[in-house]
Amino acid sequence: MAHHTFLCGSSKSKQQDAYYIYHNNRFWGTLHEAGITEEQLPPEEYRRLGQEYGIYLTEIVDPAEYRVPKDSNIKPHQVQEGVETLDDRIDAQDPNRIAFVGKNAATWFYRYINDKELTHSQASGHKTDRRNLSGLELDWDYKGLDFFLLSNTHRHWDKELWLEFWKYCEDDVHQFR
Repeated sequence: MAHHTFLCGSSKSKQQDAYYIYHNNRFWGTLHEAGITEEQLPPEEYRRLGQEYGIYLTEIVDPAEYRVPKDSNIKPHQVQEGVETLDDRIDAQDPNRIAFVGKNAATWFYRYINDKELTHSQASGHKTDRRNLSGLELDWDYKGLDFFLLSNTHRHWDKELWLEFWKYCEDDVHQFR
């Protein structure tokens, strides 16, 4: 089963096998409000997004391999392994689009596809690339994918951007079902 949309963050919850679990997280509600899901899914049922809707949730750093409390603790070799794995997943699934949930994940992947040194989130050179990431759509040319940047943190939450992104996915979700 091929997934049409990838959502990629820096790392999944370290506390449980789920995505976007915190009480102030609006991901699951917006997904339902946009009409992508018929009901608001609980975070621990995230696999249903891939099975029933064609939306694959993934991360750069695999929490089964590396348990880190925050992005600033992620090491360059963990990023390198993660982006290579993500690239393999892209080849295997051939999605139409990938949305990065957060600037760290987007910057790491951007540096990877542009053959730049991979650094962790606090390393020099990282913030320069991050300043160039703004808006919803990213003008990147890699494997014919459409790239997007979204934020899921409470402080940077933008409901309208999420609703706009889900519009890009809507037709693929309906065809997948």
